Amino acid sequence: MSNLLLDCPSQVSDNCMRVETAMNQLEKEEIYHLRYEIYVEEMSKRIQSADYKNKALCDELDTWAVLLYAKIGKKIIATARINVGTIKQYPAKLVQILALDKFIDSHNGRDQVFAYITKLMVVPAYRSSPALYLLIARCYELCYANQVHFAFGACNLHLLRLYEQMGFHRYTNNFVDPGYGLLVPIVLLINDVKYLRMIRSPLLRVARKRTDYGLESVEWLRALFLKTQQTVNSKGVNEDELWLIVSKHFPVPLNQAIDLLRELSEEEAKKFLHSCSIYVQCEFGDVIVNQGDVSYSYNLVLSGRMKSLTICNPVKYYWPGQHFGANGLTGHNMHREDIVADRATEILVLSGIAFPRFSYAYPDIAHKVVKTIVGLNNHNVKI
Repeated sequence: MSNLLLDCPSQVSDNCMRVETAMNQLEKEEIYHLRYEIYVEEMSKRIQSADYKNKALCDELDTWAVLLYAKIGKKIIATARINVGTIKQYPAKLVQILALDKFIDSHNGRDQVFAYITKLMVVPAYRSSPALYLLIARCYELCYANQVHFAFGACNLHLLRLYEQMGFHRYTNNFVDPGYGLLVPIVLLINDVKYLRMIRSPLLRVARKRTDYGLESVEWLRALFLKTQQTVNSKGVNEDELWLIVSKHFPVPLNQAIDLLRELSEEEAKKFLHSCSIYVQCEFGDVIVNQGDVSYSYNLVLSGRMKSLTICNPVKYYWPGQHFGANGLTGHNMHREDIVADRATEILVLSGIAFPRFSYAYPDIAHKVVKTIVGLNNHNVKI
C-alpha cells in the first residue's frame, strides 16, 4: 500500500536486538531466504510457490507489504510481514477465508483498512528471546498509525496459545493452505486495551502509551462475533474450568482416560494442561496432520473421530482419549500419516512451544510427562 504511514518509531530495540523495516531488495531477499530456511529446511513444509533453486520464499502479498526483521549485529534472526489495505486490495480468496466482508459493516464503512500479519518467524536459537514480541509490537504500532481497528492473521494449531496470550481471538472456521497445513484465522482488536490489560498481554507495554481508544469497533466486533463463539480461549479459562471442559468428554477421570496423564496427580495434570494445551474444534474434512511434516505438538482426541488417510487396510481410526500424529511435545518428530477429522471433532493440542517453559517452571511434573512418553514408546505405542 503506497500511502502506508510509517510515522511510528522506525526502529524498536531490546538491548542489542533491533527491529527494522526492509528498505531495499537485498534486505528483502535475506528475509525470503530466512523464510525458506525455517519453513522448508527446518519444518519440512512442501510449498509449491517456494523457489527451491534459489532457496527463497515469497508471494504476491510481498509486493505491497511492509517487511520487518529483527537482527543482532548483522544477522537477521526473525521476520514478520504486515499488509495494510482496504478489502479491495486483498486477493478475493483471502477475503473469503478471513471473512473480511463481514467486517465492512462496522462503523468505519467500506473504506476502512485492515491489517494482515503473516510470515512471523524466529530462528531456533532465539525463540526464547524478545524477538517475536518486538515484531508484533512493531506491527501494533503500524496498525495504530494507520487507523487500523482489526489486525488479522492465521496460524497452525500449536501456535494458538502464543497468539491468544498476545491478545488475538479465534473467530471463524479453520482452513487449509497447501504446504502450510491447517490454519486458524485470528484477529486482534487494536483498540481493546482493556482486554490486553485483563490478560496481561505483552502488547500492553505499547498499547498503554496511547491516550485515545476508539471503542466502537471493539463493541461492534464483540457483539457480532465474540459473544457467540464457542471456542475455549487459553487466556479465558483457569485450571479448574479447563479441567471440567475436558473431563465432560469422558465417563472416567482424565488420568484414566488419557495415558499421558496417568502418572500425574489431578492437581499436576490440571497445571500441565492449563499451561501447555489448546482446545480446538475441527470440522469434518479438516486435515490435522500431514505426512512428512515435522510435529510441534502432541494431539489428543476429545470427541468425534479422526481417520488415517495413509493406513487404509484396514482403515485406522483414532477415538476419544487417543493420541494421534507424531510426538512434537518433547521432540520434533516427523508425521508418518495424513490424518483427517472424520466428523465434527474436538481435540486437545499440547504445544511443544509451551512445554520448555513449563518444564523450567515445573520440572518434576515435566519429568513425569517425559517418562510416560518414553514408556509409551517402549510399549510400541505410536506417538
